[in-house]
Amino acid sequence: MREAPSRPTSVTTGSLFDAVLFDRDGTLIRDIPYCDDPAAIAPMPGARAALDRLRAAGLRLGVVSNQSGIGRGLLRLEDVQAVNLRVEQLLGPFDAWRICPHAPEDDCACRKPRPGLILTAAADLGVDPTRCVVVGDIGADVAAAQAAGALG
Repeated sequence: MREAPSRPTSVTTGSLFDAVLFDRDGTLIRDIPYCDDPAAIAPMPGARAALDRLRAAGLRLGVVSNQSGIGRGLLRLEDVQAVNLRVEQLLGPFDAWRICPHAPEDDCACRKPRPGLILTAAADLGVDPTRCVVVGDIGADVAAAQAAGALG
C-alpha cells in the first residue's frame, strides 16, 4: 500500500494546511439556483460552527464560486455581490472571495473545474495552493483543487 505524500506542518498554524477554500452554493449555504435574493439565503447546518473551529485553529478561509448566471444573463453582478454580502454576514468573516462570472461555453481559465479560482484565491491569501484544502459539493470542486495542486 502506497503512503500519501507528506505535507510539512505550517509554522504559523501548526497544521498541515494554511487555508480552506469553500464553494458557496450547496456547501456553505443551501443551493438556490440563480438566487438574487439575499433574504432567501440559509446556511448549511453546522457551517457556522465548522467555520468558527477552522478560524480558531488559525486557518485562512476563502470562498470560490462559479456564478454562471451572470454570464448567462440570469443574474447581475450586483445580485451576486448582495448574496455574497449576506453570506459574509451569516458566516464570515472570509479572508478572500473569488467568483467566476462566465458561462460554461466562455472557456475561461477561472471556471471550476479549471484551477483559476483556486490559484487566485490562494494568491489573495498569500499561501501556496498546495497548502490549501478545497471543500465543495460537486466533482468540479475536486477537479479544480487537484488542477491547482490543492487537496480537494
